[in-house]
Amino acid sequence: MDNRKRPVVSSNSGNSVYWSSSFTRQPARILIVEALPPSWSETCMVLCDALENFLSLACSLDGPCRIPLLSLYAISRQQECLLPFVQVRGNLARLRSCVQELRSIPGEGCVRGAARGGELLRRAVLDSLQQFKQYIRHTGTGIQASNNISVEVTVVTSQPGRGVVRQLEKGLKDADLVSLKRLLVVQIYSAAEWGQDNPSPEDTHADTEGRD
Repeated sequence: MDNRKRPVVSSNSGNSVYWSSSFTRQPARILIVEALPPSWSETCMVLCDALENFLSLACSLDGPCRIPLLSLYAISRQQECLLPFVQVRGNLARLRSCVQELRSIPGEGCVRGAARGGELLRRAVLDSLQQFKQYIRHTGTGIQASNNISVEVTVVTSQPGRGVVRQLEKGLKDADLVSLKRLLVVQIYSAAEWGQDNPSPEDTHADTEGRD
């Protein structure tokens, strides 16, 4: 693997800034947000504000893009792809529109148990990986030229992180995960939950590694 640094000229100063060639080969990202009531009503605003700020920053930074491709799924009463794969840079208006769709998901109501949510989550992961394969198949020339043929999946959930990891490990054990570089599960807490019981980092943050 060629890890030599390559010069990139900054548009502001004209000075050469050196980027590692490995930095430019970033995987595509899939974000799966669990928007299940009742916790969604408490976490929606903070999560969507943070996501919109992050995407605005990602679109405005100079140099190689850390997130070349992004897709976003939401899990509520059904799974829904809010954003098929798009290039992050140059698509801020579309990304903001996607965040607005995420904000509009109702925070009230009920779902048919955690098992239902777990099944929707499993399907969302599988569907997103299939979507990535289709994207590569149809636009493979540009993507493969930059060696960007892997994907990272991040699941944001209000359920206990370790339990979600176990569900996904069981549900995905027979799936084709060749293109999956990493699967990350992030548990978020409402203000009330955080105040009642300050969780340990191990309970808050869990991840499983896919194939490199």
